[in-house]
Amino acid sequence: MRSVMPNRSTTRAAVFSLALLAVGACGRKEQPATETSSGAIATGSAVQVADVTLGRSVSGDKRVMNATDTFSTRDTIFASVHTTGASPNAVLVTRWIFQDGQVVNENSENISPTGDAYSEFHVSKPSGWPPGRYTVKVLVNGQEASSKEFTVR
Repeated sequence: MRSVMPNRSTTRAAVFSLALLAVGACGRKEQPATETSSGAIATGSAVQVADVTLGRSVSGDKRVMNATDTFSTRDTIFASVHTTGASPNAVLVTRWIFQDGQVVNENSENISPTGDAYSEFHVSKPSGWPPGRYTVKVLVNGQEASSKEFTVR
């Protein structure tokens, strides 16, 4: 029976591969996962969505006045996004979706919060919204962080 011994190049390749794997694992930092108020998981961002409030108007501080989740076909729909955390540059996106999955609008805003902050987004449709169920999804730096459902009647 013949004994198989690894040659030096095979051994070197194995050691080199293990070293690369170890260096890659050490250099990667796991981003903390945070559960938002809607139950969504936001990862890798210093800014988290604490709450999304819908209504027909906002105050000067970008907070919704008279919150509601039911709108008429001619309403302008406002979303106040409350964020926590700090970042020198974060991108908030609202994606407004009709019940059939069609994206009816998308807005984005660059923010640089240093703690609690509010951002205002809104959509309108002069010809009138089709009645039905809608969802607004809020993304932070490309990751879904929260969503809110509402109805147009």
